[in-house]
Amino acid sequence: MKIIFDMGHPAHVHFFRHAIAELEKRGHTVKVTARDKDVTLRLLDAFGIPYVVRPTGWRPLNLVRATRFIRKVARELHADVLVGVHNPYIAGAAVSLKRECVLFTDTPGSAFVNRISLEKASRVVTPQCLAGRFPNQVTYPGFKEMAYLHPKYFKPDSGALARAGVSPDGYFLARFISWNAYHDGGMDRTREDERTRIISGLGKTLVSLENCDDGLAAQDLHSLLSQSSGCISEGATLAKEAAVLGIPAAYVSPLASELPPIKELVKTGRLMVYSNFSSEIVLSPKSAPMEMCNVTSVIIREVEKRD
Repeated sequence: MKIIFDMGHPAHVHFFRHAIAELEKRGHTVKVTARDKDVTLRLLDAFGIPYVVRPTGWRPLNLVRATRFIRKVARELHADVLVGVHNPYIAGAAVSLKRECVLFTDTPGSAFVNRISLEKASRVVTPQCLAGRFPNQVTYPGFKEMAYLHPKYFKPDSGALARAGVSPDGYFLARFISWNAYHDGGMDRTREDERTRIISGLGKTLVSLENCDDGLAAQDLHSLLSQSSGCISEGATLAKEAAVLGIPAAYVSPLASELPPIKELVKTGRLMVYSNFSSEIVLSPKSAPMEMCNVTSVIIREVEKRD
């Protein structure tokens, strides 16, 4: 088979990279298109995954430009299937080429984005906490972060601590996002004085900043998280990663109540949630890593499946 994967976010690189490696071992041809967002390209480079950069820009115009770009790449490859995460560009290209489209997501999404992405897909693959929400849906137990945090694939790199300048005797991780994504609805980023207050209250803290050079190697983030004393995150992905690994964590976002995976993790007691930083932030207790579904095997199965 010939397969196109599109990476629109750094988390997509982690989510798909082990599946890509296995699919190539099985003799499939894989081509990656990528958006130049945050550390996406740095991660692809670090993991040795070749890619071509797709257009970015003003969203309505870019919907056309990026779809045309992916369609051109897929046509030249003679692709059999196009794969992405809640991805309208992949869906549009697949429909125009009459090719299979497999989309993954763990968020409900907006009606408009769903209409131009998930509703066009051959299959929509989600965690079970979103069961019944989408057409042509396939579900799996657990959370999408298990695709790369499963013990078959994830082994913490002790060298990450030295590269980040911390010792294993205790440090925290804080993640602040830019609040400029489509789903963020134009919310304002956390003020600098608030960040300082939060960090000073934790003690020794590594700070991860979206769309900024924060001095942390992108490929080290999960190793640093897994060896930390706790995590506070405005980003849902890092908060879920901490909860899956059993790291004390708090997710601070006005969007928390809209995300089914976050609600599931709160029910288990693995994650605390707050709408803002105005109240005292208490982390969840430390716990053992979750028993994990091998989500990478689900990705491979759904990509190789032919309707």
